[in-house]
Amino acid sequence: MFRAFNDPYRRRRAVNEVLARLLEAVAAEMPAHEVEAVWAFPPVRREGREHAIAVVSRLAGDDRRLIYRARYSVGLSGGERGKVTVQLEQAAEGPPDLVSSVIEGVRRRADEAGDAELVDLSSWRAVLDERPADG
Repeated sequence: MFRAFNDPYRRRRAVNEVLARLLEAVAAEMPAHEVEAVWAFPPVRREGREHAIAVVSRLAGDDRRLIYRARYSVGLSGGERGKVTVQLEQAAEGPPDLVSSVIEGVRRRADEAGDAELVDLSSWRAVLDERPADG
C-alpha cells in the first residue's frame, strides 16, 4: 500500500510558486471544489529545467474519482528562467482506493526517486474563495 496516501500524519508540502502555477492549470480544467487532493513528487533538475510530476484526485461522486497526472517544469536559467509549463491528463477513473495504485504506478513508470507528498491546498482554496465570481 502506498505509505504517503494512507498516513494522515505525513508532512504536507506547502504550495510554492511552481505548484501554484500547476494549481492554476488544474483550476482552469475543473471546478476547484472537485479537487480532493494533490500529491507532488520531488522535482528533478536536468537540462536547465526543474521537472516534476503530481497526481490530482478529482471527486466524481461519492464512490468515484477521476485521477489526473500532471507534468510540470520551470526554466532555471537564461530566457527560460521562470517559465512554467504544465501538462494535465486523465490517467484513471474508479473508486477512492484506486488513487494509491495510480500514485504508485506513476512513481514506478516515471522512475521517481522519492515519495509523493500531499500538497496543502488550504491557501490555494482560500485565494479562490476570495476571487470574484466572474473572474
